Amino acid sequence: MAVRLLVVSLAAAAITFALFWVMQALIGTAGEMLEAKSSVVVDFVRLKRNTEPETKKREIPDRTPPEPPPPPPQIDFSQNLDPDAAVGKILALVDTNLKVQAEDLGAGGADRDIVPLVRVEPQYPMRAKQRGIEGWVELMFTITETGRVTAVVVTASYPGTIFDGAAIKAVSRWKYNPKVENGVAVERSGVRQRLKFELDR
Repeated sequence: MAVRLLVVSLAAAAITFALFWVMQALIGTAGEMLEAKSSVVVDFVRLKRNTEPETKKREIPDRTPPEPPPPPPQIDFSQNLDPDAAVGKILALVDTNLKVQAEDLGAGGADRDIVPLVRVEPQYPMRAKQRGIEGWVELMFTITETGRVTAVVVTASYPGTIFDGAAIKAVSRWKYNPKVENGVAVERSGVRQRLKFELDR
């Protein structure tokens, strides 16, 4: 029994020693492999080639001189021109789907020389448009010697005052050819105008 125990102990010691020796050999081999891998350094160097830049030759296009413009036409200024006859009627209206008509009511005297140059349609009030309300506004204003409209007041309106603001704002932007007396533009006051507000059917 003692002999068997001694043999087993010796065998166990031999196996343990062999395992330690194998482990030591493996550790040493792994360290050498790591050192070999870490010592490898690859250095890339890109060589620059000595090349001369290419020069492009610029060619100047052939430009022919432009033809001289024709001489201006001769205008004869010897005839006397009538300034009143040379004034055209320009009517600038804003396109809308609503109808607004302007009717001249006169200025209490002859106003044949007052010519409308620019007339801007008023914007139909949204509240009246939604309710289908139609009406008119009568206004009185002054045309200055420069043709501007000033002192716009409402003399009558129907129904109520729903269209007054739109009418005043539009008429204030109108332009006229003022009245001329003895070759001088003069102010014309008391000019009356009626604006009709109608919806499209």
